[in-house]
Amino acid sequence: MGRYSALMWPLISQVISAAIVLSIRPMPQIELSVEESAGLSLFYVLMVLITAFLMLLLVRKRMFSVIRVLIAAFFVYSSFISIDTLLYSSRVHWSIELLAAVFITWLSLRSDVWGNVAKSFLAASLAYLFIYFFNDLFIYFLLAGLALYDAYSVFKGPLSELLMVSEEKRDPLEPLMVFHGDVSMGLGDVFCYSMAAASSFRSLGIIFALLPFIALNIGIIVTIWLLYKAKRSLPGLTIPIILWLAVQIPLQELLR
Repeated sequence: MGRYSALMWPLISQVISAAIVLSIRPMPQIELSVEESAGLSLFYVLMVLITAFLMLLLVRKRMFSVIRVLIAAFFVYSSFISIDTLLYSSRVHWSIELLAAVFITWLSLRSDVWGNVAKSFLAASLAYLFIYFFNDLFIYFLLAGLALYDAYSVFKGPLSELLMVSEEKRDPLEPLMVFHGDVSMGLGDVFCYSMAAASSFRSLGIIFALLPFIALNIGIIVTIWLLYKAKRSLPGLTIPIILWLAVQIPLQELLR
């Protein structure tokens, strides 16, 4: 089971996001229709695709310093927005929230255990941000779209080239990865796992949410198993999200 211990980091992030949702019990601020959910999800997926091509362009031009600045800026911004949303009712001064965001960013730029801890928290807080604003229907469309994009991008798209990029001493995209032994997974994957888990616990409650939660993590284990078997990079979202949706949607309909 040692090779599957990398599961601990997405699990930690999922538990944090689920705990936040169960303690705050947020109602979505925006209720989107099927058409609106599909359209906005497509927009987000296209933004992810454009960002990947931008990173690929910067890598080809060996502009590694620019990449690191962009990643750090994204971490600070997303951490600040997430913390501000979490502490909205506490009236904590924005300067304290900004200092916390900078500290989380500093830790997230590391590739050790503390870096993984910070990234797990960052993924969980970002997942809560989406759960706070959007309804479950949008979350389903978004995760399904990202799962399909992930399969395309890893095998045929920009990630297929980005995943092979490595500087002599340091991979410029290293801050966007969670490392555990010889397994690495994208921070975006951990974020999506956390969003799926948080959505389940918001819509189904503790007991029933365990079923899609287990299906999701079985998918992560299967992906890790295939990773060792294939000995190449594989999409981290496709199998877990398909299994999660296959349990989550019918169960939610059954409980209505």
